[in-house]
Amino acid sequence: ATQLEQRGQTSVPRASIMSSSMAKEPSGSKEDGDAFVLSSRRGSVLGLGTILKSDHFPGAQNKKLRPIVDGAPNFRQVDGLPVYGVAIPTIDGVLNVLKEVCDGDGERGGTRCCCCWHNMREEPVLYINGKPFVLREMEHPFANVEYTGITSSRVEDMEQRMKRDVLLEVGRFGGIMVCEETEEGDLVNSWEAVEPGDVQTPREVYEDFRALGYDVRYFRIPVTDERSPKEVDFDTLTRYVLEAPAHASLVFNCQMGRGRTTTAMIVATLLQVRRRARGAGDGQVPHWALETFAPDPSMASPFSS
Repeated sequence: ATQLEQRGQTSVPRASIMSSSMAKEPSGSKEDGDAFVLSSRRGSVLGLGTILKSDHFPGAQNKKLRPIVDGAPNFRQVDGLPVYGVAIPTIDGVLNVLKEVCDGDGERGGTRCCCCWHNMREEPVLYINGKPFVLREMEHPFANVEYTGITSSRVEDMEQRMKRDVLLEVGRFGGIMVCEETEEGDLVNSWEAVEPGDVQTPREVYEDFRALGYDVRYFRIPVTDERSPKEVDFDTLTRYVLEAPAHASLVFNCQMGRGRTTTAMIVATLLQVRRRARGAGDGQVPHWALETFAPDPSMASPFSS
């Protein structure tokens, strides 16, 4: 059975999910139209009893963090290291982050323009009209659907199938019904009018940036929210960090850019400092780590056999 975790918010009962503007709805009232769409869902992922909930939370921005990056809440950098964290961004937010982490104010081809982007989420996500939306159960719209132990290939396959489900619904109704969260914590149904190219999986978003000339490399490490990563997740994260080019910027995101993101940033920071202390990294050991990780020429490179 699917396990759920509450985010500390009161779930909105099914009857209180309200209706907003519609792109193209069945005849009758908006409420009847919304109910018809929800009851007719039979997709392999976006199926009966599921919704697509808005997944971008600019209100979650920690006001103390600088710089504030538009479309990318809670963006921050580890002092002295190319290690960054961020909440799930919009597509415009991805571009703004790439500009922040690249040398030359984002100029493609700069020395810091190799960006290894690590998505730490296990929840299936789609971008619709440039904004992220996450799969939720209708009866528990504020709780992540857990897939503890899911592999990256499986969650990305779910996203591809969910994309097909969305496009089928668009073909049937002329748009896709999504749920937006108000400042008061209520959910409002709204309709997104989309073309096929407006629906993308996260991987497709980053592949588009590669096609534009940005050296961004996308990795998925699915971890359950508010739980310790499994041993295999730590092994995968360690491998990705150690195999990254020495000059690469390492970016990590989850939903809010807090728990899973911070855990990954800590692991990457320890590995980066250790590499630099052994003379295998690009740059110096940060001042705050000198006492603990003083360079020792006698220590072997982490890549030596």
